[in-house]
Amino acid sequence: MKTKNFQIPDGIEYYMPSDAVKLENIKSKILKIYSKYKYSYVVPPIFDNLENLLNLKSTDLDTETAFVLDKQTGSEIGIRTDITPQISKIDYQMTKGIGNSRFSYMGDILRLSPGPFDRINPYQTGAEYFGKLSNSTEIEIIKLMIDLISLSNEKKIVVELGDLSFINNLLLDLNLINFKRLALIDLINLKSKFEIKEFFKINKLSNKKLSLLIELIDLSGDMKVLKELKSLIKSHKSKVSLELTNLTSIANSINKFRGISEVQIDLCELHGFNYQSGLIYTAYVPGLRKEIARGGRYTAYNDHSDKPRYATGFSLDIKDILNLSIGRSDTYV
Repeated sequence: MKTKNFQIPDGIEYYMPSDAVKLENIKSKILKIYSKYKYSYVVPPIFDNLENLLNLKSTDLDTETAFVLDKQTGSEIGIRTDITPQISKIDYQMTKGIGNSRFSYMGDILRLSPGPFDRINPYQTGAEYFGKLSNSTEIEIIKLMIDLISLSNEKKIVVELGDLSFINNLLLDLNLINFKRLALIDLINLKSKFEIKEFFKINKLSNKKLSLLIELIDLSGDMKVLKELKSLIKSHKSKVSLELTNLTSIANSINKFRGISEVQIDLCELHGFNYQSGLIYTAYVPGLRKEIARGGRYTAYNDHSDKPRYATGFSLDIKDILNLSIGRSDTYV
């Protein structure tokens, strides 16, 4: 031992006896919730082959995943930054892409570039549904997410719903090269309308598409905006009327769930891993300076017939749940 000082890297926590027991108690409650919803529990390793960690073909995962050298083989293995890719591999091994399946998980992850109010090593938990997706499956998994968040003892949970189809269709119509597309996405996330207008002007893009984008940015808020969005989509003859109908149905079903959830709508919230597509959802509680959970639809893989295997799921950090439940306000809460 070179030093007697107990130095801990920023963003990493030790859990001493009393807190460790509280953490395990919350994990036990989470397992019971997963069992109630009939989600099979699995435990993938924190170290894994890169093929298993990067199979969702996400540039976010590529840049965030840490690598270590396997001295036995001389090859690189990864330390996961997200457990979802491993769950998609498990689904393929167990189902070969046939039928519907439900999986849940818990485990450490490592984030090389955490957000300003995040930690380097979250203890991630989440659930993934694979197979035929419908409004009922989305409602089921969002309610499961709310049940987990309720372990924090927070009395109000805001669920922000969106759908990437709206922005993806608009970006497709603009036919931008990749770096310009990414630049515009950054501006949309910032809700920077002035810079967006400048971007459209410099790149000589459609004023009609600009008008639609600006109106989409302005139309965010409680469920009352759904009616205005319907009129907007109709006036622009957009191809996403079905997606808006589904979004409305899901919003109505989870609004006021257990008396603690409140729905907000934002079609221009594009944060999160870029393997997601379609419906997305983010949860917030008053006691946390960042989102407490995030999820959405994605394509897990193509099966042996080259048909896409669709999935939806969410994840959260159990350490946030623990700190909120005991009223602790630390660097991250």
